[in-house]
Amino acid sequence: MKKSLKKLTALGLTFVMTASMAACGSSGGSSGEGGTDEKEHVELTGMVQQSRWYSGLQEMVEKLEEEENISIEFEVIPDDQYDNLMKMRLDSHEAPDLVVYQFADLFAAVNPEEFFVALDDEPWMEKVATPEMTEYNGKHYGYCFEASNGFQGMIYNKDVFEKEGITELPETLDEFYAICDQLKADGITPIAIPSDTWVPQIWMTSGMARALGTEEACEDFADKILTHQAEFNDYPEMAEVIDEYLDLFKKGYVNEDYMTVSYDEILGRLASGEIAMIYGATEILTSIEESYPDANFTIFNPPVGYDDKDVLAYLPTAMGIAVNKDTENLDVIKKVFELWSTPEYGNLYFESRPGFPNIEGVDGNQDAMNPDVLTIYNEYMDSGKVVAQMNQYIDTLQPLFGNTLWVYFLEAPSKGNMDGKAVLDRFQKDVDEFMTEKGAEGWN
Repeated sequence: MKKSLKKLTALGLTFVMTASMAACGSSGGSSGEGGTDEKEHVELTGMVQQSRWYSGLQEMVEKLEEEENISIEFEVIPDDQYDNLMKMRLDSHEAPDLVVYQFADLFAAVNPEEFFVALDDEPWMEKVATPEMTEYNGKHYGYCFEASNGFQGMIYNKDVFEKEGITELPETLDEFYAICDQLKADGITPIAIPSDTWVPQIWMTSGMARALGTEEACEDFADKILTHQAEFNDYPEMAEVIDEYLDLFKKGYVNEDYMTVSYDEILGRLASGEIAMIYGATEILTSIEESYPDANFTIFNPPVGYDDKDVLAYLPTAMGIAVNKDTENLDVIKKVFELWSTPEYGNLYFESRPGFPNIEGVDGNQDAMNPDVLTIYNEYMDSGKVVAQMNQYIDTLQPLFGNTLWVYFLEAPSKGNMDGKAVLDRFQKDVDEFMTEKGAEGWN
């Protein structure tokens, strides 16, 4: 399937981290005797990444149990284990009723026609703002809460910048380095990198798209890479993106314990002012704001040496839920999605996480949104200077990312002889093996 990236969706702000393996408690209620109105208890099962066990989703689940006597027992799984576990359980027909994932990334990870229920005939589909998000070969395989996950950029502690007298955001790479040098001289670590591999890869998925500069160039690049007409190092700008990231370590701008420190610990250091910045996305900014309401964070599009057009990388993805074909509770799940598409439920999702709902009539609480997000988004959208993150164009290779490429990004700074070209040469071998096994065009 070739997904269209022509339609830029509205921003959606997601992401909140929790450390608990939380789940809804079961109610002991059942159909009462003598004609009572008590509803029969039904329990559904689900799996969700730890980073996407959002408070708004939890509130929707709690309301569902309180009012409908339907509980959803979500297993909360660490992000780095999720993909492999999801695929294993689906393949073995041991997956839960509901699978939470990013759409349309899910379709690169597994075949929805094989594993999930198409939801085209559901009444709430008529209220969906971005139906293309869940579309695969003409059918729709999920319920999405938001229209999009937003855009990528540099999240920074505004109080730290103000205390340091940094009143102007950098417009060139040299200006950015000058800010980092000032922070470092004053005992503040400029850049945060945790050991969670999905964080450092944001530098590259944003950077590679920005380096190419246009949607057309990214699509042409992806087509040639995925049909073996070209390899990654045929595009020198791809290695340049990685080299610029590696320079941050050489300049001493990154926390020294990047190979071992957890994402949660990093967020604490950012909130305290021990570290000033982290490359992330609007979804991550919202998470930090929710977790540390007394801290003062915002975001900007950082200048880089490989993007002279000043392009913004956006995220044409959104969190949603797919329904396992093996479920024995399909009618109940359909009822749940119908309820969740109403303002009474849907508004809960955005109470603490302002964003752009995917369902008509749901309030995204945009008055509480970080104003810088809207300013940046509108500025770049109005000027047409946007391109999707690179992961979207080469999502056929997504099954490789977590165990190969993203690990290489984290390991490379500790290996003195590992530059951007070496990283991509290493990944190209993984791609060749993966695509050969798939019998892909150009490898058979």
